[in-house]
Amino acid sequence: MGLLDGKVAVISGAARGQGRSHAVRLAEEGADIIAFDICADIDTVPYGLGTREDLDETVVLVEKLGRRIIASQTDVRNFDAVTKVVDDGAAELGGLDIVVANAGITSYYRSEELTPHHWQTVIDVNLTGVWNVARAAVPHLIDRGAGAMVLVSSSSAHVGLQNLNHYSAAKAGVVGLMQSMAVELGPHMIRVNTVHPTTVKTGMALNPIPFS
Repeated sequence: MGLLDGKVAVISGAARGQGRSHAVRLAEEGADIIAFDICADIDTVPYGLGTREDLDETVVLVEKLGRRIIASQTDVRNFDAVTKVVDDGAAELGGLDIVVANAGITSYYRSEELTPHHWQTVIDVNLTGVWNVARAAVPHLIDRGAGAMVLVSSSSAHVGLQNLNHYSAAKAGVVGLMQSMAVELGPHMIRVNTVHPTTVKTGMALNPIPFS
């Protein structure tokens, strides 16, 4: 018996890295998975993002554990598309219990070099994208009568780092979002938390980072 037998989890940014790790770990504990990822590069991001092949590998790993998984190529910035993924997945798998809003990107610019386009893209993925996933999931968790929501922030929400104005601002915004949603959703027995990773061995970290 797993800790999450009979539960369903949705995970954004699930093609590789932390998202894949979350999907596999939750599946190990018995959860079925709704997984999605953009599976394409973004013009402002100076490293390659996950691919459809990466997401397919996540599917293989979850299915090897005997769990069901629904995976789609979906941009976390598109609220309507995210809502459809969550709604369709919950309908097929029998509900929704767990949310891991994980998808995130970055780029590296000094304050005087950061452009509105680079700023907005990181905010759209790392903050609005988190809200999109959370907002799409909330009605399902309320219907379930309980649930758990994990919003992936960063240690950079609390510690200033060079060349990451937009990233740090977005991740700090995720903390504010969590605090408000935790108060609102607590009466529905829905727990809302943030986690704050430091440097993790993923595609985001395994590239030259100009911190000088």
